[in-house]
Amino acid sequence: MILRQELLFGDHSLAECNGELSLALMRSLLQRKAIPKVRLKYFEEPSFRTGRIKGSYRSLFERNKTTGDDIYRHPNFLRHLRYFINGTELPKEAIKIFAQKAHSCGHVGPSDALELGTLARDLTRKFGLSIDTELAAEEFYKLALDCGIYQGHAAVVRDRVKAMK
Repeated sequence: MILRQELLFGDHSLAECNGELSLALMRSLLQRKAIPKVRLKYFEEPSFRTGRIKGSYRSLFERNKTTGDDIYRHPNFLRHLRYFINGTELPKEAIKIFAQKAHSCGHVGPSDALELGTLARDLTRKFGLSIDTELAAEEFYKLALDCGIYQGHAAVVRDRVKAMK
């Protein structure tokens, strides 16, 4: 199974086969309740989605006439599947540093979120992620959610990285 959609470009039969594998894996994960709840919320709930277009990530597929199991077959779904399985796509050391700081805060409040946002910006620079601050911001947002941080405070972390110059 291929988890990167860019590897499927130009090969319809491979994309079709991969879509069936993606669907089977997703069904298995859902049946076993193997996806952390916050990661499903990230996909299912509009308030967890970032960006200009309103609605959840699921609703974006549905707006484009991709519904039901076809969502899980779609090549654009693979980035969500990777997140469901592996979590955020950040360097392991960045994840470790951020998670330790987040957990040391206990219950993360507004001032903690600002501090974690500053840390995320520093880590973005340290690990050379500032080439694409949009992507880095989204990955730190997902990491903050995975650390159990309230969605509104996780959005503060995301916004601090996104505002980098």
